[in-house]
Amino acid sequence: MAEDLRQINSIEIKNCATGLPLKNKDFLLINSSRQPVQSSVLEGKLVGILIGPHWLVIPLQHALSVLSESYQELLREGKDVIFVYVAADRDHEVIETLKRYGQENQIDERSDAKCFDKVLGILPKNWLAVPFEQSDVRAELINSYRSGIFSLAFVGFDGKLHTKDGLKLLEKWGVDSYPFTEERIQQLHRQALERTANQCLKSLLTTETRDFLTTPEGKEVKVAELEGKIVGLYFAAHWYHECQTFTSVLADIYKQLKEQGAEFEIIFISSDEDRVSFENYHRTMPWFAVPYSDLKTKKMLNKTFEVEALPCLIMLDKHGKTMQTESVELIYKYGIRAFPFTPERLTELEFEERAKHASQTLETLLATNERNYVIAPGRTQVSISFLVGKTVGLYFSAQWCFPCQKFTPRLISVYNKLKDTLKGDEGFEIIFISSDRDEASFFTYYETMPWLALPYGDEKSRELSRYFDIRGIPSLVIVGPDGKTVTNEGRKLINLHWERAYPFVEAHLAEIQKEIDEAAKCFTKTILHAGHGHILDLVSGNSGGGPYICCECDEQGSGWAYQCLQCGYEVHPACVQDSKNQDQKPPNDECSN
Repeated sequence: MAEDLRQINSIEIKNCATGLPLKNKDFLLINSSRQPVQSSVLEGKLVGILIGPHWLVIPLQHALSVLSESYQELLREGKDVIFVYVAADRDHEVIETLKRYGQENQIDERSDAKCFDKVLGILPKNWLAVPFEQSDVRAELINSYRSGIFSLAFVGFDGKLHTKDGLKLLEKWGVDSYPFTEERIQQLHRQALERTANQCLKSLLTTETRDFLTTPEGKEVKVAELEGKIVGLYFAAHWYHECQTFTSVLADIYKQLKEQGAEFEIIFISSDEDRVSFENYHRTMPWFAVPYSDLKTKKMLNKTFEVEALPCLIMLDKHGKTMQTESVELIYKYGIRAFPFTPERLTELEFEERAKHASQTLETLLATNERNYVIAPGRTQVSISFLVGKTVGLYFSAQWCFPCQKFTPRLISVYNKLKDTLKGDEGFEIIFISSDRDEASFFTYYETMPWLALPYGDEKSRELSRYFDIRGIPSLVIVGPDGKTVTNEGRKLINLHWERAYPFVEAHLAEIQKEIDEAAKCFTKTILHAGHGHILDLVSGNSGGGPYICCECDEQGSGWAYQCLQCGYEVHPACVQDSKNQDQKPPNDECSN
């Protein structure tokens, strides 16, 4: 949900003016019971002004939930702040953008009165709100203090604006950012730099009242016992499937390293929402954890390492200094070979990878000491030598993946057409490399495919994913007749050009682009598309086009597009239909389905 709020807040808004002194305002406020409160109650107070659409109740609930925790913490520490909610009117451009990106479930279609009443009911205790009926007051406050779809401004005791970025400050620094002035934030930055300079395991992991970590069984282990070891700080939560996937991978590597006697430990820093979830998830891990009850240390570690996404793995050297901040990617790419995660080791691995790619053949990619074949439909074996001299697509996919289910039929169509049209020495094959979760799913999915496959669970599947740095599926890697990699962008090229993309080499793709550029000379420069209410302008890769997702067919596009300059709506030229003549389409190959 935090990510949803960030995405919504990234939508551009207009007319954000500079701040105005809040103490000069004379208007009524209301509490959650709709009882009137004079605005004079704000004079001489630090005031937090939360501005957000009352009609985006779900993300607003999340924002209020986060702010409620901060509010309670401020009260516990005796820091006096009054929060005021200001409802923002419906913005039809924002609504259209949310719908275009499939987030219409965020929008409350009920009347403004009902939406506002709903918000009043979920405001934290003692919060105030500007009555919805006072539209002139709301408009002035919004023009003065808004910085995003959801924003939090803090106005000081003297009525001067401290910041419009209160949400970001609370997310990064928590209540330590009080009173939210520029001077305080600069002080926090200096303190963070000092902590980094003096960083060690003790400063990161212990407090005045706690010098231990916990095992999965709940036993205590002194932090001092980890001194002199390489330590990974693992930020994760059970509720996120990517954390569960990576935890399994990391646990295998951890166990292998421990069996080899490596001086290595991992510490789990949980983002779970309750103790039971934390304990259940920790029991699936073979390493230590910061106690669930130590919220302050967990927050400090998240701030120190600027953790913005899960899973996150930070590697510390034997002195507790930071070595690597993107260790999840290193584990996925190199596995156990990444240990001990030093810059020198990574340089060695990068050199080895370049050497491997330079000497790459189909045999080195696909064969093992025990297996020199792939399987065909019907579960027969096909020698890897049969593929030598052909263009081969390595198709990383899985039945459970919805984008894979959408792309596979397209790839089958392209494969069948190429098999029918290629002649002489030309040849094209595809090899399915499965990420399915069980063998039954693998065979059910593979039965829909006409090409070859690696056996289910083969060690090469994970190795190839690392070797080609596969970050998501479906992915299609193209290997040329010489066994060298042609491109990792096979999926994109198939989506753009279908079978015309073959043989996927740069010279051929350049010729296709020339043909498209020539055809574009005949395209209408502006057009009114039946699926969009604004005028669309023809743009190229050099004039605002570039990579995009077609809003009509949801497939990739590149270069030429019809684009709405007002709201970023983009469609393939072939997907455009002039609302005045829906039978006419500009000639283009980018969307031929």
